[in-house]
Amino acid sequence: MHLSLSPQAFVDWLQHYPAEALTIVQLISCGVIILFMMRFFGAMGLIVYSSIAVIAGNLQVQTAAIYSFFHEPIALGTIVFSSIFIVSTILTEYYGKNKAQQAVWLSFLAMILLTYFMLLAVGFKPANGFGSTHKAINLLFIPAPALITASLIAYTIGQLNDIWVFATLSRLTRGKYLWLRSLLAILIGGFLDILIFSVLAWVIFAPHPLPWKTVLLTYVLGPYLFRAIAAIAGVPFIYLARLMVRT
Repeated sequence: MHLSLSPQAFVDWLQHYPAEALTIVQLISCGVIILFMMRFFGAMGLIVYSSIAVIAGNLQVQTAAIYSFFHEPIALGTIVFSSIFIVSTILTEYYGKNKAQQAVWLSFLAMILLTYFMLLAVGFKPANGFGSTHKAINLLFIPAPALITASLIAYTIGQLNDIWVFATLSRLTRGKYLWLRSLLAILIGGFLDILIFSVLAWVIFAPHPLPWKTVLLTYVLGPYLFRAIAAIAGVPFIYLARLMVRT
């Protein structure tokens, strides 16, 4: 199978593979990039990664994919967004609770700024020949304010809870059982994040609320399964991060 260097050809090539395979690639990619950012840029690299991942996750969640083991579509963005909780754990463990909280607020601000700038952009009347591009941007970002509001509320609650649980467990275990502390913090924080976001985005803030069955299966249970998988798969990267620590 020939692979062209053009982006569209690359996307077409990827679509020959099942969603499960691409999810594994995405999961490994997130872990490797996190370690790379930490190794070369320290805590600041992790904060930058967190901000980008928040933006990417909020854009990806507007579409969904079919998986062979689940009879409902599962919203995308779950793996990328789950990696933010791994970053919070790494920041809390190796750089301190304050750095982790700083990453939360800067990521929050990054998403607000992006939404504001893009809404300003689609507010311009497009020149001749740019109508299709303008419509594409409009389609992607006009739903953003409601989604961003829901996401930022859920993200802040989930992330701060994740940091608090991890820091509390670290104190109670005297810094031992890193794998257990990581899993519990990510699973609890991740569940709060995904539940609050789904209810706000697809029921409360939605102009046409989705049925509760769809919300629970497509946007809560399915994605949370991936959150759990990402949490387990992220543990080795959290241990590897110890080798990448930069002061």
